[in-house]
Amino acid sequence: MEYYLANGESGLVFLPKFREYGMAVRDGGSSIIVIDFCPWCGSKLPGSLRKEWFERIDELGIDEAKDTIPAELLSDEWYSK
Repeated sequence: MEYYLANGESGLVFLPKFREYGMAVRDGGSSIIVIDFCPWCGSKLPGSLRKEWFERIDELGIDEAKDTIPAELLSDEWYSK
């Protein structure tokens, strides 16, 4: 799976900020369809942390539209510690 993430041609993407795997929607935008299982072996992938990410943003009082989001929240650093 790492090979397909690295080469970019498969459409498989990983969003470290949310710990989400997905298939890119190739319509010129940045949308993905989140997947829960590896398309090749069927293994369960780690669950998304999107809800927890937004909860953390709220806890910190950050307004995404106005405030600068700290670098650690733009990567997997916030949940890897």
